[in-house]
Amino acid sequence: MRLAAALVLLPLAVMQLAAGCTSGRDGDTARSSDDELGGDLHVLVAASLLPVAEVLAGEFELLHPGLDLQIAGAGSSALREQVLAGAPADVFVPADPVHLDAVRDEVGLAHAPVVVARNSLVLAVPAGNEAGVTSLADLARPELLIGLCAPEVPCGALARKGLARAEIEPVPDSDEPNVRVLTTKLAAGELDAAVVYATDTASNRQSGSHGGAIVSLGWTAGTAPQASYAAAVLSDAPNPAAATAFVAFMRTDAARRVLADFGFVVP
Repeated sequence: MRLAAALVLLPLAVMQLAAGCTSGRDGDTARSSDDELGGDLHVLVAASLLPVAEVLAGEFELLHPGLDLQIAGAGSSALREQVLAGAPADVFVPADPVHLDAVRDEVGLAHAPVVVARNSLVLAVPAGNEAGVTSLADLARPELLIGLCAPEVPCGALARKGLARAEIEPVPDSDEPNVRVLTTKLAAGELDAAVVYATDTASNRQSGSHGGAIVSLGWTAGTAPQASYAAAVLSDAPNPAAATAFVAFMRTDAARRVLADFGFVVP
């Protein structure tokens, strides 16, 4: 995998894992570097999880030098359709477990999905907020350029449900296929406001992060909608041993620290 520039190294955690294993809260353990895991491993993750998943993938490869981990991110609905169409996939981590239901029904899952992280939606604006946006109610202002994710992807579906509960009817000028496209437009000043994930506005070590270029105004009406990322190994995974080990690794203390560093809530 060619993602070395994006790696965030955790020397102590890596030494602990390499020496034996690091256990998560539930007792799951990651395999040591002495285990014979090799070959290709295909992991599909929601676009909002991609930057941190790239880091975790790099850490996992350090523990298993014989493994070539190929990671891809896109809208959860698009990834689901790729899986159903027969695209190579060992592990699937969408931003809403509902997308695992269709995969379970048609392809099958090797085990019950495991929640590895959570994320909240926020109202965000470009730095400077020239449009003077102050609350979610501004998403109904027709003179503003408003962006949402498309209804079929989790960030779009969750945003619309949350806005409906707040009795706000948005007038989006842009329905994007995933949140990374949406945040890119917002950071470029092409939109006055958008609903994105809290992690998209965090100032951190995230590769390609827009932290600083876009600003969170929080969720100004009740409780913020929350995305839940559940990881599952497909029943027809070409590399089931490595897939199972990677999902276990995502629950280790080392992986949870990386997720938290990127702004995710870890279970």
